Amino acid sequence: MKITVMSFNLRYDKPDSGVRQWEKRIGAIASVIQHYQPDLIGTQEGKTPQLSNLQALLPEYKFIGGDRTGTGEGEHCAVFYNPQRLELQQTKDFYLSDTPEIPGSITWDTRLPRMATWANFTVGNPSISLTIVNTHLDHENAKARELGAALVILRLMEFPSEDYLLLTGDFNANPTTLARMILADNYKIQDALATLPLDKQKTFHEFTGEAWDAIDTIYCDRRFQIEQVIIDRQQWEDIWPSDHFPVIVKLQTVSS
Repeated sequence: MKITVMSFNLRYDKPDSGVRQWEKRIGAIASVIQHYQPDLIGTQEGKTPQLSNLQALLPEYKFIGGDRTGTGEGEHCAVFYNPQRLELQQTKDFYLSDTPEIPGSITWDTRLPRMATWANFTVGNPSISLTIVNTHLDHENAKARELGAALVILRLMEFPSEDYLLLTGDFNANPTTLARMILADNYKIQDALATLPLDKQKTFHEFTGEAWDAIDTIYCDRRFQIEQVIIDRQQWEDIWPSDHFPVIVKLQTVSS
């Protein structure tokens, strides 16, 4: 069974100027997704209108996940999926704090609440159980990133052993940091981008096209065979779709 996964920080609908405006970028974002046709997309920063706009251009996808404030007005860690390939079984949000079940909770000295959305699917024939967790760690507080990473790993460990696991996200930390080491030091998942030299893992470019930080990646179950890893550094429709390059990983179950 083959599956293609994407992680993509969409950049929230900030009042940017020129071609950085959401209205100017959304077509390019849809073009990237349509080109790679991922089965699953872990997105970060999208607000409800942005996610609805994007789904309107991508009717073959559905999306799930609440926002980080619990009001419906904040940024999401929404997961888009192709229902023709994946059958949704269960989904839930949790919050990166000491009170993870309380929407919008902050306990680690961050200015903003942080969260994760997870979803379980059945996919393939014969089918497997596949669980994705999608998150966005804090951008300012290293300790909060470390605590958030540890919480995400604890949650991953709670899923049934038969689940094939995926973790997508903007981790706001490169692989040499403690937060990323916490994620990597795990017997269930592996960093797909670790197959590339560190200098080639950089994804954050702030609309310049020249990335300088390796903060986005996809972790995948060690039972998957990694067939291809892509960081898409192209312009689409003559603009940069976002200030982050999307990451795409093509996987196959070893028994396939």
